[in-house]
Amino acid sequence: MTSGNGSGPVDFTPIFAQLVGALKEHYKDWPEGVIQFNGTERRLKEMYEERCWPISKIKAELDKTVKVFDKAYDELVVMGPAIVHIWCPHHLMPCEALVIQGVLPGDKVLGASKFTRIAEILGRKPVLQEDYTTELVDFLMDTLHPKGAGVHVTGTHSCMTSRGVKQPRTNKMVTNAVRGSLLDDKSLKDEFFKMVEMRSRDV
Repeated sequence: MTSGNGSGPVDFTPIFAQLVGALKEHYKDWPEGVIQFNGTERRLKEMYEERCWPISKIKAELDKTVKVFDKAYDELVVMGPAIVHIWCPHHLMPCEALVIQGVLPGDKVLGASKFTRIAEILGRKPVLQEDYTTELVDFLMDTLHPKGAGVHVTGTHSCMTSRGVKQPRTNKMVTNAVRGSLLDDKSLKDEFFKMVEMRSRDV
């Protein structure tokens, strides 16, 4: 792995080795259990490499992914919900996010599949749901230069469902971010959130 700013390699292997070693010591009176930790160090390394991309890689993948087409379109485009797995930085536990994106294009449109791919790439780092939501809508604005954009995220946080307050999966966090005409024009904002409500029923 590399550091978050891409300045050089960061090797997490010793940390994983220490963690697995501590678990084996913790369960030393349970030999059949200790055996189950064999290979855990490698699997942890692979998991972190999959879920914690360096910022430099995230930027590079976004650059490769975005495909914009010259096309004038004056109606609201809504895509989703996509399922994106992000990690909460507080407990390093996964959050299942249902992501709905909307744009009011100007003279450029984005390939349909790229909405989901962009949402997935931006989730390849530990990030608060609130920050993820605003990062996504700002990326759409900066990349497409649409007249407006909106993002709606519904998150199921395993740090709440499997530990701590141990809430059912029905206890979700909802975050929204709107920019441009979707922020300034009430009728457009209402149209976006009406479509969000309709699409959310499909889940």
